[in-house]
Amino acid sequence: MTEESAGVTGRTSDSWYARPVFFVTDCQRALRFYCDLGFREAWRYEEQRGLLVVQVDRAGVELILNQDGTRAGKGRLFLSLERGVVAKCVAEFVAAGIAVHDGNWGMPVKVVADSDGNELLFFDEDLNTSEQVAEA
Repeated sequence: MTEESAGVTGRTSDSWYARPVFFVTDCQRALRFYCDLGFREAWRYEEQRGLLVVQVDRAGVELILNQDGTRAGKGRLFLSLERGVVAKCVAEFVAAGIAVHDGNWGMPVKVVADSDGNELLFFDEDLNTSEQVAEA
């Protein structure tokens, strides 16, 4: 079946713009955490009851934090970085007092989790090299 025979015509764009959403129990607390990771606030949505949604970004990575305690803590974002960058990030995070632990997601990764359990998984080729040396 072709797109035309399926009734799909006149695409508006072949380029999509996507941002993951992490649900959190406290948007203000999550914003502080992600700023400690080096993200900066891009925009926010507030109501009388406080901050409900905020977008943060760092080096082209955009993440929306949405306050919803019933859905909090199930997010995961995989970041594949240039060789050598993960070690620099880990040093930066540890210096800021942020816990970083080793993980495996089919490959070795460094894991950072916010207070709700949403995870950032960091990978670069140096992690593969480190694991191969450690196994030898």
